[in-house]
Amino acid sequence: MSSRRSKSPSAYRKSCDLCKKPRDVLIRCRIDDTLQWHFICTGQCWKEVSGGVVDGSEDRPHYVYGGMWKNKHAGVSAKKPKKKNPAAIKDWSETRSDYIQHDKVIHKGKVWICRRSHNTNEKNAPGLSYRFWKEATFSTSAAEEQSVGDCVDNI
Repeated sequence: MSSRRSKSPSAYRKSCDLCKKPRDVLIRCRIDDTLQWHFICTGQCWKEVSGGVVDGSEDRPHYVYGGMWKNKHAGVSAKKPKKKNPAAIKDWSETRSDYIQHDKVIHKGKVWICRRSHNTNEKNAPGLSYRFWKEATFSTSAAEEQSVGDCVDNI
């Protein structure tokens, strides 16, 4: 009989000290006056001991954040996913001082996407300077279509 561990990532999980469920990502923290480090799951257990705040809250004086533990065999990430916030489509303006990469603008009835950050002038307007702008070829959402329609009607 072999004493080797299973190759399955689930075999390398650690249990949350509070709910005892095996997890791939745990938060190392102190939660009481014993000053011992505990591994707490990132869900409801962590919210209960920290108050939902990384550095703790005033009503939890013993809480101290001590880092993340990740099951390296499971290929998980402890990073919070970034919220995607689609950029609003604006009217292009010579008087605006600068545009940054991925800004979306309406110019002469077309939607343009900024290729690189730059200060604006009449020489690098969308349609004149393809170094700074490219014509949008994406499908727009219903909200963007309404926004584009409103902008185009005003041109």
